[in-house]
Amino acid sequence: MIDSATIAKILETADIVEVIRDFVSLSKKGKDYKGLCPFHEDKNPSMSVSPSRGIYKCFSCGAAGNTVKFVMDHEHLTYPEALKYLAVKYNIEFTEKEETEEDKKLKTARESLEAVVLFATNFFVKNLNNTKEGKAIGLSYLFERSFSENTITKFALGYSPDQSTSFSEAAIHAGYKTEYLINSGLSILGKNNALFDRFAGRVIFPIHSISGKVIGFGGRTLKNDKAKYVNSPESELYHKSDILYGLFFAKKEISKQDKCFLVEGYTDVISMHQSGIQNVAASSGTSLTEGQIKKIKRFTKNITVLYDGDEAGIKASIRGIDLILEQDMNVKVLPMPAGEDPDSYAKSHSSTEFLNYIEQNEQDFVVFKTTLLLKSTKNDPIKRAEVIKDVVSTISIIPDKIMRSVYIKECATLLNIKEDVIYQDIKDRILSKNKLKNPYQQNKEPEKNQPTNQPQPETNLFDISFYELEKELITYLLRFGEKTVKLRLTGKLQETTILDYIHSELKNDDLILKNQIFKELFDLISETYTKNKFIDISEFTNSTNNEISASAINIISNPFTLSKIHNLPENRDFEEDLLPDSVPKTMLVYKIKIVVLLIEQIQKELKNAEAENNFDNVMKHLNTIQLLNNKKSELAKILGRIIL
Repeated sequence: MIDSATIAKILETADIVEVIRDFVSLSKKGKDYKGLCPFHEDKNPSMSVSPSRGIYKCFSCGAAGNTVKFVMDHEHLTYPEALKYLAVKYNIEFTEKEETEEDKKLKTARESLEAVVLFATNFFVKNLNNTKEGKAIGLSYLFERSFSENTITKFALGYSPDQSTSFSEAAIHAGYKTEYLINSGLSILGKNNALFDRFAGRVIFPIHSISGKVIGFGGRTLKNDKAKYVNSPESELYHKSDILYGLFFAKKEISKQDKCFLVEGYTDVISMHQSGIQNVAASSGTSLTEGQIKKIKRFTKNITVLYDGDEAGIKASIRGIDLILEQDMNVKVLPMPAGEDPDSYAKSHSSTEFLNYIEQNEQDFVVFKTTLLLKSTKNDPIKRAEVIKDVVSTISIIPDKIMRSVYIKECATLLNIKEDVIYQDIKDRILSKNKLKNPYQQNKEPEKNQPTNQPQPETNLFDISFYELEKELITYLLRFGEKTVKLRLTGKLQETTILDYIHSELKNDDLILKNQIFKELFDLISETYTKNKFIDISEFTNSTNNEISASAINIISNPFTLSKIHNLPENRDFEEDLLPDSVPKTMLVYKIKIVVLLIEQIQKELKNAEAENNFDNVMKHLNTIQLLNNKKSELAKILGRIIL
């Protein structure tokens, strides 16, 4: 465990905007920042990040927390692991107590896999740089590709010895378990339970997660009798459909340039980085997936796909780009010059020359696709009709209506077909798609709001849950606890702080909040105020108790709306001038509900006493009920004097 002083330093140092920007593109909106929430399929920026409060909140899916919580949820880390991540990011030294046997038993399979992969990364790097075989084969190959020593170090490139068991034997000798070597995909179980190295005799390209951890590997052989590239299989760490090679190194530049260049292979990425073009990632030779596209979308909506194949290869691969359009992104394509790929072009041209080539030759995807497919139709009407259907299908998946309209106009000219025909086809496709999504949906006109003469039911002051009332009291404390106001109490205004009033009202009547989280929050607020003479919100938002932290963050990040007991007009926002009436009213309604609940409980006990003919208990319960009714009447009179 990390000591409390270091934890405090981490929480104080970590900038929530900087931390979240490592994973999500943020734009400033007033005092706060907005971005696409990474915890659900977010098409419009739903996540708000408040640097002043040190919290984030998604107003769509409800995800909320502080820097530690974000790292925990995004990277699937424990609380101590997230603290270590932030400590490393901000160069904060920390010491941990020695790990006990119990601690070791609690380590998850994921942690064990991460340890094995880290060991493998270091093993491959050392073999590349410190062994004769690594230097003669691996390092020579990388130098031949014109990769500099700095580039090789940056991407942690390595080499796996050509002996079939070198890595596996080294890992077992270092104390790593066979099951994790197999589960990570680094070793393969053969006959008689023998282990073999998956990447033996290959140059190694580590694959990083978006946060920079190595989660898998790509291995390139220099022999002709094997598959050229081998990748790590799926594991707890490595999900190929969600990973883009190089995105970790590119994400800041992608956000800064508001554009991502998408290439095919590892060496394309590395060469472009080395040339100075760093907003580039690779699909690693596979068709794009929705998960990969969403990763890019966190940082930009603009993608340029660089192709190095012939025309037939490009036709086969462009079908996958429809997925990008479906995510409401802007797509351009760039065919490389004949005989060139991004790797070779980056080596023979400066970054300025490369960027100029891109700017002058990249084309809008839909127009490019239309032009490319039309070339093969010649005068064949059937092929032409198929191309039109293909292009219309692509346009129909674009979510933005204005963009669809622009493409319809442009493609109608290119395809020599009336716009109305394309419009109708797209309308039919969208209608058909919606029916598939919801086959029970009826094509009805939306009902208009009809005026009604029916009387609206009056709000019952006590038709509200204890949870709602207690949440309202905690909201007063967190938002306005230190504020001194004149509260309307016994028919006159009395000056006090919100916290002193609520605290004394609950304590004087020996009332304990029913909701456990609100009770703990109330105790913490009282404690921190007594100790510091002010309420430090960060003590609650940074609480190690996730429920307390989540509750505090939700309360301070959501707009404050008074409950229905206050009978405010629907369009009236909360303003601080309502406090003198609203705070005591909430407290009085809460107390009356407590009294009513007690009366109901005593009435049940009274019935039992009557059934048992226990005269003494009957009289005791009747007296108690009378006292409670008097108390309820007294509270009701005070409540009646409060006008809101």
